[in-house]
Amino acid sequence: MKYLHFVWSNLTRNRTRLAFTLVSIISAFALYGLLAAISVFFEGAHQYSDDRVLIQAKYGGPLPMAHVARISALPGIASGEADYGTGIGGYWQSPNNPVGTVAVSKHFSSEVDPTGRFVWDPQQFRDYQNDPTGVLVNQNLVRLYGWKIGDVIPITVPWVPRVDGTRNWNLTVRGVFHYKDPAENPRQILFHHEYFDEARAEGRGTVGFIIAILRKGLDPARFAVQVDDLFRNSAAETQSGTQDALRRDFFKRVGNVSLIAYLILIAVFVSMLLVTGNSLLQAFAERTREIGTLKALGFEPSRIAALVMSEAAAMMLVGGVLGLAVACGIINVISEAVGPLVLSVRQLALGVALMLVTALLTGLTPAIQAQRLGIVEALRSARR
Repeated sequence: MKYLHFVWSNLTRNRTRLAFTLVSIISAFALYGLLAAISVFFEGAHQYSDDRVLIQAKYGGPLPMAHVARISALPGIASGEADYGTGIGGYWQSPNNPVGTVAVSKHFSSEVDPTGRFVWDPQQFRDYQNDPTGVLVNQNLVRLYGWKIGDVIPITVPWVPRVDGTRNWNLTVRGVFHYKDPAENPRQILFHHEYFDEARAEGRGTVGFIIAILRKGLDPARFAVQVDDLFRNSAAETQSGTQDALRRDFFKRVGNVSLIAYLILIAVFVSMLLVTGNSLLQAFAERTREIGTLKALGFEPSRIAALVMSEAAAMMLVGGVLGLAVACGIINVISEAVGPLVLSVRQLALGVALMLVTALLTGLTPAIQAQRLGIVEALRSARR
């Protein structure tokens, strides 16, 4: 620690160069954080329980309500009845306030869901069940918009007309909930599918998705095949699987997004290595006489090399931490709109490891040069 002031003085000697170098490092690690989070999202990290099988239309669009009864008749469903819902989205007051409004079946509850995915007050849930226009709102929305129990919130859904010709759904807040995983669906609102189906002008008798929560020990992949075989060659074929598996399959069809992200990341880090390494070499060249003076005063070559490496590590850690902080801020904003997107502790730890490795790679050459530099050579070079 006694050399900290010395290291900092050397770093800030040319503040313009330091600023440009830090911008390069911050940009590289901010991009690393974003690409790491997006890559995990595309790969489909294990976020949802394997007890939950999602059934959706194979070629897009809604499914007929009759599918719910036929799927519920299959053996293996925990409650004996499949859940279902329709996501309609919409916004509150302004398109700048989007909400994930989802009409769900009456059995869409914590009592039916053995995975403990939902967390809410039992009395509030009963109040919601007893009110046809009642809704359960995510706690993030309550904090964001200041809603409270009993408030009537008008949700505008431009693409879903009602039978009365309007596109506003006046819903009453009856409960507040959150997911066991706090990153999941932070803007979601749940309300009654029965009320939704009666009030909408189009698409009655259909559902957007069906959820089958299986008994413990059942193979979700086998159950998914059983469901798809049931509706094969019908007018509404299904595509079933765990939500993680379906997400992975979707992005495989889009392309190897993770590979593209890693290639971009490699290119950015190579550029950063060149910029940072060049900056340190320039700083070393400017301090040749000072290094010779330190050696003349009795500083060991290994200690001088350690000081040069310390400069590289300090610059990389400061810029890297700021870059990851920027990435976390951007991810928090994005996740509110697109869903679960998070920079995990493992990814943050890997980011710190990258900072140290990069510091080693960029600081090694000037450190070796400083260690090998002779006193006479250094002073003679300075006089020139």
